Amino acid sequence: MAEEEIFDAEVYYKNDPAKWLILVHGFGGSARTWKKQIDFFSKHYNLLVLEMHKRNGNEDLDLDKICKLMNNTLDHYNIEQAHFLSFSFSSLICLRFAVLYPEKVDSLIMGGGILKFNLKTRFLLFLAITFKGFVHYMVLYRFFAYIIMPKKNHMRSRAIFVNEARKLGYEEFCKWLDVIPQTTKSLSWLNELNDNIKVLYVSGNEDYLFLKDTLKHSKKIRNSQMEIIDNCGHVCSIEQYDKFNKIVFKYLTSMSL
Repeated sequence: MAEEEIFDAEVYYKNDPAKWLILVHGFGGSARTWKKQIDFFSKHYNLLVLEMHKRNGNEDLDLDKICKLMNNTLDHYNIEQAHFLSFSFSSLICLRFAVLYPEKVDSLIMGGGILKFNLKTRFLLFLAITFKGFVHYMVLYRFFAYIIMPKKNHMRSRAIFVNEARKLGYEEFCKWLDVIPQTTKSLSWLNELNDNIKVLYVSGNEDYLFLKDTLKHSKKIRNSQMEIIDNCGHVCSIEQYDKFNKIVFKYLTSMSL
């Protein structure tokens, strides 16, 4: 019997009784984008930090296959249930994962969370898909990173993600870009989400592209709450990592009381 394909991952093991926290990076990101969270949460939880852009498979991806690979990875490490900490586009991946594999999910924590793509973001996505064959992918990535994180205080976050995206390569960039339109039915997934799964959204108040829709639609999730960090852009897990970590830790701690 062939071994199931899995994602690469970094493991930070605290002890057997400790709960598992799965860190799922965003589009173009890597485990390195979770450095401040790894430093903090590895003291309290067993961590599995996915490296989704380092898989060996050459075939095309689709959203449900990504979720299956995540599930295979959890099985590989004998993780029966965990909290999931996602960022940006991976919040939609984790939401879909929770619909398909609810028994594996204790809670979902969405940093810079996305619940749907609105008219503006769909137009930007259309531009990216249209020009991916004509414009170097890093030109596109830099452009969209600036659109999403335009202010001076977003500069460090923007630089980190652009630097990580350089390692992607054109084919990997295109594979993941083509997955994004598969999330158009994301709002319908809210009706399928198990009511026992708790959801926390943590966003910066300067998350100009996604915050408004996340605030509006997260209210449709029965067991959800929203935390907003002032003077902070989309990548709140880096830009104001200390506040972000404290919010997430307080939330996780409250569930164990």
